[in-house]
Amino acid sequence: MFWPVGPLVDAAWLARHLGDPDVVVLDCRFDLSDPEAGERAYRRGHIPGALYVHLERDLSGPVGRHGGRHPLPTPEAFAAAMGARGVGEGRMAVVYDHDAGTAPRAWWLLRYMGHDAVAVLDGGIAAWEAAGMPLEQGAPVPVPRPFVPRPRAHWVVDRDTVRRLPPGAVLVDARAPERYRGEVEPIDPRPGRIPGAVSAFFREGLGPDGRWRNRDEQRRRFAHLLGPGERMVAYCGSGVTACANLLAATIAGLPDGLLYAGSYSDWISYPDAEVEVGEPGATAAEGEGTG
Repeated sequence: MFWPVGPLVDAAWLARHLGDPDVVVLDCRFDLSDPEAGERAYRRGHIPGALYVHLERDLSGPVGRHGGRHPLPTPEAFAAAMGARGVGEGRMAVVYDHDAGTAPRAWWLLRYMGHDAVAVLDGGIAAWEAAGMPLEQGAPVPVPRPFVPRPRAHWVVDRDTVRRLPPGAVLVDARAPERYRGEVEPIDPRPGRIPGAVSAFFREGLGPDGRWRNRDEQRRRFAHLLGPGERMVAYCGSGVTACANLLAATIAGLPDGLLYAGSYSDWISYPDAEVEVGEPGATAAEGEGTG
C-alpha cells in the first residue's frame, strides 16, 4: 500500500482510507487537568473505527521519584498497548487529538520504537468535523497484531546530557512563554526553566485553524533558534508537548531532534537543580527546594 510522504495526513486522505485493513486510527485526546476527559469525549463521538489511547496508561510509564510526570513507557509495555490495537508491521497508524497536545507524543513514540508508518491527522478531530465527516460512538473491536519494538535509544537524552549539552545541540522549551519565564507554574512545584534553554511555544507551530504551519513557515519559526547543522533538544513540562516541536521540525525538513523525556518535571526533582527565571540570564539560587 502507498503510505503518504511526510508526517501529516488531511481529513480527505483519512476519509478515503478509513476502510483499509492496513490503516489503524488512534484517538489520543487528553486533558492534563482531567485525565479521563479524553476518554469521555471518545465515547461521545470519535472518528469511525478509531481506538482510544490514554496518555498516562498507554503512552507513559509509571511515575517515580525521578523521570518526570510522564516517563516513557518500556518497549514491552508500549508494544503490548499498540499490538492490542492492531498496530504492527505493514499497518499505518493515524493519530489525532483535539489540541495538538498529545497526538505528537504518540507519533514520536511510534517512530522512536521503530514504527515509521505513522502520521498525524492535520487539524485533529476539529478538522475532521469541519470537513463534514461523521463521528461514531461505541468502541470497535481491534484486530491485534504483533508489535516488535526497536527503540532508537539515541533519540532520547537524560539529565546529565542536558547539563552538558554537546556542541551543536540547542535546548528548546515548548511551554508557554509565561511558564518559560517562570511567571506562572500551574503544574510543577517550582517555576522557571532549564538554564540555557530558548523558547519555542509549541502552539506557534499551528495556524489559526489548528492545522500545522507549512514547511517554510516552520523553518522561519526555528531559524533564529537553530543555526546551520544545529540539532534541537526538545523539552516541556513532562515530555509530551515537546514532541509537538519535534513534529514541527520534521515538517520543516530539519534533522530529527532529540527528546529530554523527563523534561522540566525531571529536572527539578533533583535538590541541586538550577533554574532560570525572567528573561534569559537571570538564575535562581541553586539548591532551592523542589517540593
